[in-house]
Amino acid sequence: MGELFSPQFITGIDANRTVKDSLTAAIGKQRARRRLSVTDLINPRHAFFRWTRPDIEPSPERLQRMLEGTGFHNLFGQGVSSEEFVEQFLEWEGIVGKVDIFETIPVELKTTGSIPSDVPGSRPGYIDQLGMYCTMAGARRGQLLIYKRSAYGREGELRAFDVTFRDPGRIAGEMRRRRDLLQNAIEKRDPDGLPCCEWVDRDCDYAGICGCRDAPPLSRVVPRGDAEVTENPDVVKALAEKLRTFGEGPDAGFGLNDLVFPRKSAFERQADEAEEDSTVEARLGAIQKQGFNGALYQAIRFGEPGAFERVPVTLRSLRGLVGTHLGRPTVLRSTKLREMVERDRLPQVLPHYFDRLAFECALTGSPAGRLVLYYETLAGEKFMVYDIWWKNLDRIRAEADRRLDLLESGAPAAELPACPAWMAKFCKFAPGCGCGD
Repeated sequence: MGELFSPQFITGIDANRTVKDSLTAAIGKQRARRRLSVTDLINPRHAFFRWTRPDIEPSPERLQRMLEGTGFHNLFGQGVSSEEFVEQFLEWEGIVGKVDIFETIPVELKTTGSIPSDVPGSRPGYIDQLGMYCTMAGARRGQLLIYKRSAYGREGELRAFDVTFRDPGRIAGEMRRRRDLLQNAIEKRDPDGLPCCEWVDRDCDYAGICGCRDAPPLSRVVPRGDAEVTENPDVVKALAEKLRTFGEGPDAGFGLNDLVFPRKSAFERQADEAEEDSTVEARLGAIQKQGFNGALYQAIRFGEPGAFERVPVTLRSLRGLVGTHLGRPTVLRSTKLREMVERDRLPQVLPHYFDRLAFECALTGSPAGRLVLYYETLAGEKFMVYDIWWKNLDRIRAEADRRLDLLESGAPAAELPACPAWMAKFCKFAPGCGCGD
């Protein structure tokens, strides 16, 4: 059984419009706002419309960027800190905020397409936000982490800055002023008097109604001379050490993805530790890729309370969790394909997605599974939801057992099913793995 293992067991693929619509609504759902936040105070006019026009939802492209950032923040925090210090909630004089990491000082993480040479001048909002967090926490110093996203083969980059604030009292006064100004505008349903946003000339969901071009200029919460910003490369080195093994490396058992890519799994377990790619850039790139799917999954999971569950599965040394939607094993994946694939061709174009779903269905005894496919690069409509029906679950389970037996026995990688040929172009074990032959 080679690359196209699972298609032979498919009896039907249905595009489920009902589930698609409910999931799309769940992802776009915005939680009701209750209290003014630090984020609101950075650009009060933009916040006014978020509060007063919940009917205007982010574009699919903007929502995608938001999910990417959310997922990256979550995984990064898990990698460098602990639950005790990640996403710490602060309250101060009717203003709330959530610091990315707060152990001894507030640490704020930002993701961007490029790291500016002059952070206070080019990204004043970063300094303003950190300054408000420090003021709320009673700290004069904080740290700013800026991650340049990896894209199109370009590695990401992480840089760290120590930021010391000279006049916390001045920051506190500006926070009160903005709080009162925004509260008054919301109560009167009138944005007049609110300053323009820092992205006045850029794309905005409220561009047609915000009136930013005619609004007063935006001042800074932290004036340029009130913050001392110093780059700290030692922080990056310390974070790199914490991230080096986060989320990678085999444990005592195997996971569901080891059944899908058994040959890659074998090579990874045989690789010498010295040969493993453990640079901070490589680890952050992997976290970035995981982050989007994780945030997408969380948005759907909590957008439809009770619809998603995690079901534990075991097979000898294999341990895994199968996500289910309304009781049906569900695989949520994103793809960079530039056009939607006809449903009948999906098992040939994306066989690894179907292999994963086939094994999940066999191990849970479900004759049907669900694939939620998100097209990252398409504009506008991005989702498709497919219900996949299977035959011969016992044979699928037997193949899972066979692959696991080969992995457990340490069989030569050449005896294991190859990965899809296209993966060899991006695999560190190619061409020695033989998958591209």
